[in-house]
Amino acid sequence: MSMLGPYASWNKETGYAVWDHPTAEYTGIFERINVGIKGIIHVGMWDFVEYGCYTKLVGNKVVGVEANPEVYRTMAKPVADKWGFKCFNEFTSDKDGEVRNFYFAGEGSSLYQGQPAWNKHTSIKVQTKTLATVLDENNIDPAEYDFLNIDAEGSELDILKGYERYLEHVNVIAVSYTHLRAHETVLDLVCRLLLE
Repeated sequence: MSMLGPYASWNKETGYAVWDHPTAEYTGIFERINVGIKGIIHVGMWDFVEYGCYTKLVGNKVVGVEANPEVYRTMAKPVADKWGFKCFNEFTSDKDGEVRNFYFAGEGSSLYQGQPAWNKHTSIKVQTKTLATVLDENNIDPAEYDFLNIDAEGSELDILKGYERYLEHVNVIAVSYTHLRAHETVLDLVCRLLLE
């Protein structure tokens, strides 16, 4: 879950949803760093609870990508369709056309199997695409999307690498790091990508 401000979260530990606290005072990330954004790319949509925040920030200038086919069909796409967001069911990584396993495990489905404790044993064979290719194939101008939010359960670095040629358009990157490999931090991820 990206913590763009209380209106982006339903977790009472980290922020308040507007339906629980409609008059809550908040300072979201974009206010804190004084950056306005034009459009949002969100990889790892799940139930796309951020839609309320996104519509306030950029209207319907949102591109969502969700890999899990069932989650895409039943949760992500219906929300995207309702709000007029572009939405795609793709397995984004650092290479196009690579055949890989996509592992299922509740909310943690990913191209990254992870630790044995995550219990990701069920998988399907999928073909990967880079995020850059997803935009290219759908005639989406990357210059119109300057906030990149990635929550891909361990595949974040690969997704960033697959978007490298368009990173110059991004002003803010939010990366969920709950399931990153233990030796990686968000800073390591971005710095390593930029230095390669």
